[in-house]
Amino acid sequence: MGKKKNKKVVKFHRTSHINVGIVVFAIVFIYMLYNMYQYFTEKRTAIYEVTQGTITQDNTFTGVALREEKLCSAEASGYITYYNRDASKVSINSYIYSIDGDGDFYKEITKKNDGQLFTEKGSYDELEKTAANYVLGYSDENFYQVYGFQYDMEAELMEAISSSALANLGEYSGGAAGFHAYTAQEPGIVVYNTDGLENVTAENFTEDIFDAPAHPKNNLISREQVTAGDPVYKLVTNEIWDLVIPVPEDLAKDLSEESNIQIEFKKDNTTAWGASRILNQEGKWYLILTFQNSVIRFAADRYLDVKLMLSDTKGLKIPNTALTKKDFFLIPKDFLTKGGDNNSNGVMRQYVDDKGKTVMEFAAATVAEETEDKYYIAGASLKKGDSIMKPDSNEELVLRETAPLEGVYNVNKGYAVFRKVEILFQNQEYTIVNTGTNYGISLYDHIALDSSSITENEIIH
Repeated sequence: MGKKKNKKVVKFHRTSHINVGIVVFAIVFIYMLYNMYQYFTEKRTAIYEVTQGTITQDNTFTGVALREEKLCSAEASGYITYYNRDASKVSINSYIYSIDGDGDFYKEITKKNDGQLFTEKGSYDELEKTAANYVLGYSDENFYQVYGFQYDMEAELMEAISSSALANLGEYSGGAAGFHAYTAQEPGIVVYNTDGLENVTAENFTEDIFDAPAHPKNNLISREQVTAGDPVYKLVTNEIWDLVIPVPEDLAKDLSEESNIQIEFKKDNTTAWGASRILNQEGKWYLILTFQNSVIRFAADRYLDVKLMLSDTKGLKIPNTALTKKDFFLIPKDFLTKGGDNNSNGVMRQYVDDKGKTVMEFAAATVAEETEDKYYIAGASLKKGDSIMKPDSNEELVLRETAPLEGVYNVNKGYAVFRKVEILFQNQEYTIVNTGTNYGISLYDHIALDSSSITENEIIH
């Protein structure tokens, strides 16, 4: 038999080959996952770029007109007839009103004018104007305006009757029984309403005079009969008058530097300049404007809506959410020095180490504000109670006195740095701050939009 063939099989080990492409893909994939995790979990800070801006102020207020007013009462009882338009000038000894006891004169005048008051062309113009002004100025919050409208319409109607009465006065004043005509004892402006504020002045007023519903117009001209002693008219005897306006404290402080202010009367859109002064009374602030003329235009009005013609506030415009406050140490100026690797501002802090040895070291500090003799400083290594030394002296100061500053967090360098601001004006959303403030912010600076979401020196992502 032949020899058997050797069928032994020798196995060779396969060499494993690493797929470089898969490895690279895995690394990139892990890197992407890491960045996605960082993006969704990392704290992010919204940034706002400081811009130049303007805030238009709402300077519309309701003021109380105070004048020299003399209240005149009826000298007899009976039917009353008036001879002048409301809020019109009268001279001395000119007829103001008449009273007849039996009412014959009053009834005769009324009969003559029955249905004939507004027969001439344009005779309705004043009534239409009064109604239009009421509709344009109507507000659900000021129901007292309805009474004012009623008064104005009644006054227009009675003036039409009075003009006819004056023409017929000569026929009755001589012989009618119980008839008396009364004249003005001095020149002035005759007004046919009362509200209980006739004796109030800019020197003795109280807060309750601004409650318009509590002081409605009492229309005197709409009555047919009066009793002796009843008020029948009042006489404005001086062209000089005051307008008292309650204003917010911040506006009062701004206006305290003004001596004259221009306003617009909303009733007729006319403007006037008034001498101004600010009064603080029982914690309330008031703007008092004194006018030398135009008293006749508003003689029948107690409450006037006016707009203060003030310039809009311009400056750097920032959102209110960016504002924050920080306390600073106050130190005399001669305690500040320079040192460290960057020759930066700081103070020489003195302390006792663990071994009981007195150590003197330079502590960097940021200056946020300065006055004539002091700096506002803050430093990471400074705390209340630390002792600092005056350079080249043995004079020591303990850090105790602090003061707050209002400011924002500037993030131009990639981390939050406090910068103070000087507020000029503020509304519900934005604040206008002064430009060129020392240690402050500048146009196009980047600041944290929400100061409550960031801390000083925090790195910005």
